[in-house]
Amino acid sequence: MTWQTVLAYLRRFKFRQFNWDLIAPTLLAVLSGLALFELTSAWPVDTHDGETHIRRVEALADALQAGVIYPRWLPDLMFGYGKPVLNYYSPGFYYPVALLDSAGLDLITGIRIALSVGFALSSWWMFRLSRLFVSICPAVVSVVAFQFFPYRIYDLFIRGAFPEFSAFFWLPPIAFFTVRAATVDTRPAGRFSYPVLVAMAGIAWAGLILTHNLTALMAVLMLAATLALVLVSQFRSQTSWLRIVGSGIVPVAVGASLAAWYVLPALLELGWVMNGRRLFTGIGAGHFLEWKELLSLDAVYPYTFPQDRPRLPLYVVPIALAALATMMFRQERPLRLFALVILLLTVGLSWLMTDASSWFWFTGELILDQVQFPWRWQIFVALGAALLLGAATQAVYLIGRKRLSVILPVSLVLSAYLVSYASVGLKYETTQDGSELPHWSSSMGDWLAQAPISPWGQHLLPIWSAGPMLEAAKNGIYPWEQQAGPAPVNAAAVTPTRVGLLQQRYTVTTDQPFRILFHQFYVPSWQVSVNGSRVEVEPATGLGLASALLPPGTHDVTFAWRTTPAVWLGRIVTIVGWLLVFVLLCLKNNVLGFLRREHEIGTEGARRFASPVVWLSAGVVLLLGASGITARTWEVTAIGADYGFIRLEGVRTPAPLRAGELAPVQLTWLAKDTGNPVSAFVHLVDESGNGLSQHDGPPGGRDTPFQSWMPGLILYSTHNITIPDDLPPGTYRLVAGLYYPERAHEPIVPANGSSPRLEIGNVEVNP
Repeated sequence: MTWQTVLAYLRRFKFRQFNWDLIAPTLLAVLSGLALFELTSAWPVDTHDGETHIRRVEALADALQAGVIYPRWLPDLMFGYGKPVLNYYSPGFYYPVALLDSAGLDLITGIRIALSVGFALSSWWMFRLSRLFVSICPAVVSVVAFQFFPYRIYDLFIRGAFPEFSAFFWLPPIAFFTVRAATVDTRPAGRFSYPVLVAMAGIAWAGLILTHNLTALMAVLMLAATLALVLVSQFRSQTSWLRIVGSGIVPVAVGASLAAWYVLPALLELGWVMNGRRLFTGIGAGHFLEWKELLSLDAVYPYTFPQDRPRLPLYVVPIALAALATMMFRQERPLRLFALVILLLTVGLSWLMTDASSWFWFTGELILDQVQFPWRWQIFVALGAALLLGAATQAVYLIGRKRLSVILPVSLVLSAYLVSYASVGLKYETTQDGSELPHWSSSMGDWLAQAPISPWGQHLLPIWSAGPMLEAAKNGIYPWEQQAGPAPVNAAAVTPTRVGLLQQRYTVTTDQPFRILFHQFYVPSWQVSVNGSRVEVEPATGLGLASALLPPGTHDVTFAWRTTPAVWLGRIVTIVGWLLVFVLLCLKNNVLGFLRREHEIGTEGARRFASPVVWLSAGVVLLLGASGITARTWEVTAIGADYGFIRLEGVRTPAPLRAGELAPVQLTWLAKDTGNPVSAFVHLVDESGNGLSQHDGPPGGRDTPFQSWMPGLILYSTHNITIPDDLPPGTYRLVAGLYYPERAHEPIVPANGSSPRLEIGNVEVNP
């Protein structure tokens, strides 16, 4: 069969009888999602930031299982001392994966699914955006160019920047709804009226802010530049000015208000962490490209560049030239104006990546410093190049007098080239085991050595911890070695009664004043109450741990993460924004007019009320989740075994489980003096005392070595006991104790006990 025969068949085939505006984006979405899912099949991939994001997902999944809907502090990160990640870092990427993980799906598979679904949806919206300016085949080419732009692939497979990769999804819907709102009085709005277009654009802006705040900042700057260029071209029409400016700015305000519950605390409390000290000032200066370095001249994109400076693909030059030629078609003025604006922006963004723009960066350092890397502007070059290619392909379509025989082969060839150019050169290494967390003993020393010169390890570190830790690192010592520790705690007991992810309760008995040290870095959100009254919480030790001074006596002590004024302010603004969108949806559906007619609700009423009611109901659900009423706490069984320098205070035994599963047994300890090199054991035994399974490890876990123990410090160690696969259902005993590693067969007898093997609880094994 010859090509001419195929074309003849295609001419006879009635393509127009199909709704290609529905079929084409659906096919593109399915193929895009499947392609990315296949490309990520050999994971986990060894990337720059991938492991960091994976650990955050794990921590968030643990928080959700503990009933904490939005944990601004993740207590298990940073070697068990906690980090305020979600108080500052956009949470959008982490939640879908954490929910899939909580539902029982494998973590890596959940990441692949979440990224693939976002990748698929971005192709759908890119098609919708392109169709505002070009016909179907050029729109398909535009989608392929956007999906397989090399920097987008680089972002995922080399950098492992999952949130930034996910942020690509929001750019097309933002542009789509903004353009539709700006032109709603000149084009039929269909089912989208102006209020709902503004609302949808605002929701898309909120999605971008909550997915990757740096991309959102860059997008605002891009919007300002776009509005300036469009307004220059529309200077004769005051109506156009007002409509265009309103359609661009109002959605940003709506989106910012919807995301205020995250944005305002992140901004108002930025001074709590090192990132608020302009930690990244000047870091991008080493990543500028010379003009001769701007383009990758390889046949396929290589993905390996010195000093981590990804280039632009060479094909952006012919795309720009073709788009320039497109502007010569005067009969297509909207297409010409569209191509001109996008071309100017794309050239400007390319300039921002070069050292010729360094003066501009330093002039606007207060804002541009947050972008960190000049090559990050490729996020928007990807969108601009894809739209320009669509415009250029549309010109071919017009030259061919709208003939399928011209545009179809051109579109197929361009699409095949773009996919192969971005994927053939992609080679990446996979890690052998992604399950092991970094440990203090193996990586904390490296971290401390790099901290003074690298901002990445310290940018979310609280300033009360960073100061002494960095000072110690400069002196070549560990933080706990630079100052004398507290006096020994001779007679004190800190008995845990209930514990949760961000709340712990203790009964403290002491005959001397002492400073209790909690195993979390200090930030002002941590509060301590003693017998129901708040007391002052201070950073203490060379690690800046949260602490409180307790007087002699018996006290009920609560250590909990509390809501700050900035968080309350953010929630109030979000409620206002949520109600604003509700009003816009009501205006779109003319709900008030329908109610005034005093008709029965019926089918028409249900249709009109559907979207406002769903939106308001979602807000109520989120408000209840933010209230903290779902947070869980667990009872802890008191033990009180005193070993002189340390006490085993309590144990939290696991819920009933099945054979083959892991039983996490959490022990709580109180350091009474400086540490000793000891190890704790937890054994699972039957009624006769025969050992069935065990787990050994130091009090405080491997991330808190005994050299860092100080009097008054609360320690936690989790012992994961493997339930044998062939163990019959029933109740089994747990025994625990302490020993010196060099005398493992001579466990230590507590000073207030008679046996080295302590009965600490039971494990229920279900069928």
